[in-house]
Amino acid sequence: MPDPQRIRDALLLHSASCIGKKYLQQLVSQLACLTGAERVLLSQRSSGPHRQLQVLFANDAAGGAPRQLPCNCLFDTRQPLLLGRGLRQCLPEAGQQAWQSCLAWPLLDGDAHCLGHLALLDARPDFFAPELPALLQPFIERAGAELEQLQQREKQARRQHWQLLHSDILRQNAQGTPLDALLRTVVQQIELALPEWRCSILLLDSRGRLQPVAGPSLPSAYQQRLVGLAPGPMVGSCGAAVWHAKRVVAENLQLHPNWAPYRELAARFELGSCWSEPLIDSKGTVHGTFAVYHRTPSAPTPQAITILEDTARLLALLLENQTIHRQLDSRSQWYRAILQNAADGLSIIDMNGRFLEASDSLCQMLGYSLDELLHMHLWQVVPGSTPQSIRQRLAATGEDGETFESVNRTKDGALLEVEVSARRLMLDGQPVIWGSARDISQRKALQRILEQQATIDALTGLFNRPTLLTRLETQLQLAQVQHAPLSVLMLDLDHFKQINDRYGHHAGDLVLAALGDALEEVLRESDVAGRIGGEEFCLLLPGLGLHEALDLAERIIDDISELRIQSGHHILAITSSIGVACLQADDDSRTLLARADSALYAAKAAGRHRAVALSADPP
Repeated sequence: MPDPQRIRDALLLHSASCIGKKYLQQLVSQLACLTGAERVLLSQRSSGPHRQLQVLFANDAAGGAPRQLPCNCLFDTRQPLLLGRGLRQCLPEAGQQAWQSCLAWPLLDGDAHCLGHLALLDARPDFFAPELPALLQPFIERAGAELEQLQQREKQARRQHWQLLHSDILRQNAQGTPLDALLRTVVQQIELALPEWRCSILLLDSRGRLQPVAGPSLPSAYQQRLVGLAPGPMVGSCGAAVWHAKRVVAENLQLHPNWAPYRELAARFELGSCWSEPLIDSKGTVHGTFAVYHRTPSAPTPQAITILEDTARLLALLLENQTIHRQLDSRSQWYRAILQNAADGLSIIDMNGRFLEASDSLCQMLGYSLDELLHMHLWQVVPGSTPQSIRQRLAATGEDGETFESVNRTKDGALLEVEVSARRLMLDGQPVIWGSARDISQRKALQRILEQQATIDALTGLFNRPTLLTRLETQLQLAQVQHAPLSVLMLDLDHFKQINDRYGHHAGDLVLAALGDALEEVLRESDVAGRIGGEEFCLLLPGLGLHEALDLAERIIDDISELRIQSGHHILAITSSIGVACLQADDDSRTLLARADSALYAAKAAGRHRAVALSADPP
């Protein structure tokens, strides 16, 4: 295997400008290329009760992660794992590659929860150098942060997908789409998003018996066996869910007592699990069940439970609306009933912007009574709008509808961030706008907090690595356009590992936090400072040439050496080394960072506690 230090330097050079999924892909491919390991894979941990791994990136097309990879050690200890031989005993599966060497790291989020792992495997014994885990730790920490951001974005996208689906179903319901068609659409859309789910809707008939109304992925012969099923305390999942009016989860149909009479039936139709959620409306009436089957035994994740509950609430609302519709005399009264039973703020507005109808939830959201709103126009609750702009916007709203974010002003003058869905439809022969408004103030506030957390290193208060690299690209482009100098300082605390080993990681955290405060005091407003991993920091100094940057680096070194940090009964003192690089004509971000990093290594090699600029930089 090549020299570990060379591997680290090459990784820094090739991955410095990558972020997100691209960084993870680059890390896997570069580790495979640089180390010569036969297999490199990066996996994420499933959110279920079992420690299952899903391979996200690998250097080959060999499929999934070895199921017997000793990942329990990673999950439990949250420490790197290095095995030089004997890994075969951990992989007893027939036909499995006879790996001997394994180097693996857990990928941790900001709260030290294990998200997955990065593993290097090779059939040669003692293939990986003992110092490689520590040298590559900064790259592993960043991989954990990138994987956490990737999962957060995917979670947000899934949440938005379900919100849009629910809003669209409610709009179709308001427009008079038949209930049977809506129920089939709900099931089809869920199965499209979650192909492993086989969904079913059973409704109670007038005799109190269950009747299947939707289940496109279930065998028709199985659904026929459900016709007329009488609910009971031990009748499968759905019959028991209706009987008890609460969720019934059978993770393994061959073991669950409710399925004892139906085990042969489940085996015949390849049904491994069934999770059933009762459909209960706002009055407490049970209408039926929404159930999810899997071909193999399966336990619901927290995300799956949320989807079950949200879908059941949506279906119960549709069924309740149908009940109300049957009791009403006219279509306008039907609209009114839907308005009063909706959680979102719903309204009907004419083409001049006047409120024709408004739900109780919209009145509560805006602070007006229904009578007050029905004497108002839309521009009175949308700050910055005019009668002309509102009428133009309404005229441009089509039958396909649109969803956008806006701001409403409440009766007491407060501003409310809302997500608006609007669509044109016909009511009593006249075009109107059907609108729904959802209060997203808390979501937007949380989003702003998450955006800040995504850019700031929580320990030091400085920018994190991805944000710093983005700022570097911006500063580099400005410097090249303006023909202005730009210097980069790469700073590393001397012997920081000794502080952690001797005084503990809490003491190390105090040192890093104190360093962050010290850097913010000495830097100008235009300068940018960030933590790029461990005890390593990077400073961007726009407008400073090499001599000025060296002077500042010396001052920073002096300031750091004067710091005294108290940890318990101990007073800690630290020193630092700095590498300095100045932008050259043919530089990009990678070469500039690489030169600063090389200068930092030169400072360490020269005895530490100093600043060094390599001779390749202009004076």
